[in-house]
Amino acid sequence: MFKSIERFAELYERRGTHFEIIKDTLWVESNRMVAPVGPAKFNYTISKEDGGYLLTKFPKALLVRYTDGIQNDKLVGEWYAVICDTFLDLNELPAKNRSEIRRGLKNCDVKMVDSDFIAEHGYHVYASALENYTGAKIKAITENQFKRNILLEKDFHDIRHYWGVLHNDKLIAYSANYIYDTIEVDYTAIKFHPDYLKLYPSYALIYTMNQYYLKEKSFEYVNDGFRNILHQTNIQKYLIEKFRFRKEYTNYNLNIG
Repeated sequence: MFKSIERFAELYERRGTHFEIIKDTLWVESNRMVAPVGPAKFNYTISKEDGGYLLTKFPKALLVRYTDGIQNDKLVGEWYAVICDTFLDLNELPAKNRSEIRRGLKNCDVKMVDSDFIAEHGYHVYASALENYTGAKIKAITENQFKRNILLEKDFHDIRHYWGVLHNDKLIAYSANYIYDTIEVDYTAIKFHPDYLKLYPSYALIYTMNQYYLKEKSFEYVNDGFRNILHQTNIQKYLIEKFRFRKEYTNYNLNIG
């Protein structure tokens, strides 16, 4: 169990999202699947009986999904998290990467911001980013709903971080991160306005966040999440190629009761 699990329970309660805690693991439903909340490195294996119990508590869910951790270096398969546990200074990166990061840092101002700022300025980035996705389309929520969702996290800065990327004082990208103690930072939602990609905001944002979390705050690793199957953004391939993220494989398990 990670120490801040109670804070995550409070956050889901604030959102009005149903959750269950079984054997020190918090479970929530998304896309009709029940899944655990916490660091990707943990083993969330549960018994068939516990899986069946969860399905009774989430009647709209079709199945329970979980992984058994990312600690097996020899494992190779279809499911993986994309993580980075080492910050690389500019002089440790290839010349082309250094140039791209420097351009991004020159063009953009990257800083940690609060939920009020994202609620007020983030919707145009969010909606434009979704329109630019390929593959399965995700319908944008309304601006009022966007603001409401962000402001519900107002008092949870200890487990929810926001970073903004600004150009000439205009927000052009942002990242919403979950904080699991000092174990993992989950780069949960990274959004870039497609009209400003030529300014290299992604290079500035990832470099600055990695520096902060891995070098300054000594988190074990940062995580861009598990394999993306809902839509294609190429962000995970980009992180692997440009910032030395890597695939950490895990077993993917389903319990249908």
